[in-house]
Amino acid sequence: MNSDGTTAEQTTKRTATRGCPICGSEAWRIAYGMVMPSARQAMPNTEFAGCVVVDEMRVYPATGKVEFGTPEWACQNPECRHRWW
Repeated sequence: MNSDGTTAEQTTKRTATRGCPICGSEAWRIAYGMVMPSARQAMPNTEFAGCVVVDEMRVYPATGKVEFGTPEWACQNPECRHRWW
């Protein structure tokens, strides 16, 4: 048990959320690969994208520059769906 009362298992789960930099809605991590159902249940706030990892192009909002990368986060607002790394 850690000094804050959490176990090592609790602190390593990938359940973190963030605010979308475009609309401010809740955004979830994107997990790639084959994920067993038990792992999916342990990470409820994760978007599972399958096994194919593809770079995406985006225009960085702050600078207007075109970038390529593999998204790590996905906005959960159906009207926004912004993805970023």
